[in-house]
Amino acid sequence: MDFSLILTMYFTLPKIRCSFYRRVEIVLIVFCLSVLICMNAYGSQNGGSMITVHYPTQNIAKEYGLLGISISVEDDSADEIKVDVNELEELAILLERKINCFTVNLEPGENAIEISAYKLGEKIGSVTRNVFRRSDLSAKFRKMPSRFKRDYFHMKDNAECAECHVLTHSEYDRKPVGPASFSNKDYDIETIISTTSTCYSCHKPISSYPYVHGPASVWSCLSCHDPDTSPKYSVQKPDTEICYKCHVEQKNEWLARQYIHGPVTIGKCTICHSPHSSEYPFNLMMDTWDLCTNCHYEKGTGKHIFADRMFSDGHPTKEKEDPYRIGKELSCASCHNPHASEKPHLWAFQVDTLFELCRVCHKKYGS
Repeated sequence: MDFSLILTMYFTLPKIRCSFYRRVEIVLIVFCLSVLICMNAYGSQNGGSMITVHYPTQNIAKEYGLLGISISVEDDSADEIKVDVNELEELAILLERKINCFTVNLEPGENAIEISAYKLGEKIGSVTRNVFRRSDLSAKFRKMPSRFKRDYFHMKDNAECAECHVLTHSEYDRKPVGPASFSNKDYDIETIISTTSTCYSCHKPISSYPYVHGPASVWSCLSCHDPDTSPKYSVQKPDTEICYKCHVEQKNEWLARQYIHGPVTIGKCTICHSPHSSEYPFNLMMDTWDLCTNCHYEKGTGKHIFADRMFSDGHPTKEKEDPYRIGKELSCASCHNPHASEKPHLWAFQVDTLFELCRVCHKKYGS
């Protein structure tokens, strides 16, 4: 309703001279205006009551780059939903169920998510959610703004979700079948997992990337996530408390070396590696060069070592073929071990001087 209509009616009605009734009249008008303002605000937040967002709530913070969303729309009011993240269209889905669930990607920092309802191609309502993705990869995003709060989905009832999903783990998630059990071609791995792991139905997008971490590939969720902690299903910190239980060989090798990379020292494996899956080899959060220069930003020119010594151009650190690792691109890891080394500067080879390091690839010089 237009507020101006109420004001017009008020000023055109005969004036009531009695001060008592005049006060009553003013109180009633103020009350009506307040109700209409609240209704308008609620409608803006919830698409005119057309779109109901079951999850997430407003201003929550997440750790990783995938966010599950669950909505419902009034019967026959819309036939399509479009989702924009930071003003870029993320996905569009046709409405075929009462409750619709989907996953969107989050960038580090604040993410403005707009969920819009369409009917026959015309936008008829929308609702927004703001979500902060915290990330150790950047000092800018390590600490979330005060208006955002960490959200722990499994600590709440979430009755709407429970209508379709089992919200507690199964014994399969605690003691999953290993990959060897799926060697028989008569078995379909995904079918077995989808019917035995209760985690799978909601969280399957976390394993949708090309490189999948071992426990995530067989949905051994409880290898890392503890159901008896608070918050429920949280992971022990530092990361090495969990990672070293399987990666024993790496633990013994790295901790025996003299020089250890900072993230390894403090036990934060997930600064660089995704614990679930990734687009990059070794489950890296980014391409190797981008990952390294994200912290070592002073090396981000693409030139290194000799730029401040004898050659103004410096030595390239990317976009060149690695002469030592045939078929791979040159990167920071061509010369430096990202975990630990016996040599200064985390040199990847058993060399004592910079000149010896150069000769690993440039053998014809000084030989």
